[in-house]
Amino acid sequence: MIDILNLALPFFALIALGVSAAKLWHGTEQELRWLNIFVLYFALPALIFNIVSATPLEELSDWRFPLAALLTTSLAYFLMLFIGSKGLSMSSRTAALAATAASYGNVGYMGLPLSVAFFGPAAGVPAAIVFCIDCTMLFLLTAFFGAEKQEGQSRASQLLAIAKDIVTHPFIVSTALGILASSMGFKPWGAVATVLEMLGRAAGPTALFAMGITVGLRPFKGFQADTQISAALKLLVQPALMFGAMILIANPDALWLKVAVMMAALPTASNAFILARQYNSYIEGA
Repeated sequence: MIDILNLALPFFALIALGVSAAKLWHGTEQELRWLNIFVLYFALPALIFNIVSATPLEELSDWRFPLAALLTTSLAYFLMLFIGSKGLSMSSRTAALAATAASYGNVGYMGLPLSVAFFGPAAGVPAAIVFCIDCTMLFLLTAFFGAEKQEGQSRASQLLAIAKDIVTHPFIVSTALGILASSMGFKPWGAVATVLEMLGRAAGPTALFAMGITVGLRPFKGFQADTQISAALKLLVQPALMFGAMILIANPDALWLKVAVMMAALPTASNAFILARQYNSYIEGA
């Protein structure tokens, strides 16, 4: 329990520092623009590339494990998308970002170190696989359902704009480059490696601090129905779905099963907040 608290509490402490900064030094959300650009286009892509490129993809000998992870994440996403749009009368765009918050766990900052800390170095491989699946799938789904559709725009133009958002998104680009680097055995060296490492280390603290500032600047309206449902889906339903999918589809060994369920049970990632800010929808909920 102490190990969990020692790893988890600093994340919430960084958010609290951001809230405190917003209360002490008055400003506007518009002043966060450059900080958000740094996180979205530089720090997080560097972190994603570093993790994915270091993943030994050749060790992935059974396609059933990533398939089970993909189905779990997708099902959790579409459950909240349906509940948000049909049950809570959200717009399709808002429901899309609510679905991201309900299914996108903190598989990077918390998931990878937790897996290795609790289950040993061998847990890094299944954790990295879940990370790659979750990031890629949720970036695609968020871009597809969250993209703004202009009135009078043809369906072909809409699809082209969505495709452009997907293929040019910095998270998708960094994931693809990481997979390519891993398959080629390429590792950055010298100053390039140092810069990527520095950017990756800055991603977590910067994103969490920015989240805290946004929380501090916005009036807290309490936990609404959407956030209660989103939290329940993320923390209870998704790990149950992962356990069932792994047993029925992948039947992995005990270590990989434990890692998969733990990764599915993680709280929402700060990336859900970053995406909400990018698409300017469901920011407060995220």
